[in-house]
Amino acid sequence: MTGETTDRDEGVDFTPINPVLTGIEYPITTAELVGQHGARSVERTNAESITVQELFRGTGADTFESPEEVRQSLLNLMPGESVGRQRYSDRGGATPDNGPERGDDTL
Repeated sequence: MTGETTDRDEGVDFTPINPVLTGIEYPITTAELVGQHGARSVERTNAESITVQELFRGTGADTFESPEEVRQSLLNLMPGESVGRQRYSDRGGATPDNGPERGDDTL
């Protein structure tokens, strides 16, 4: 182990981009963010990395007040394959969709 701490959330590894997000002067608009940092990659644990420009392509004009707001937007715009196995739980037991069928006579 190298002792490095990773910052992962919902299949996204924010570790490499966190210094960029904290180094931005806020507030910043979407256009400014993409213009200054659009080529930066956001790492995904279950898919190829994706650039900031790709994520914000086709979005409206927003203004971000903090790194947390940008981070939340990145998560919201992330394609579904970034999350990994949909509706997967390693906690065991049945989920409503794959649990045993119950008949009307089950109490």
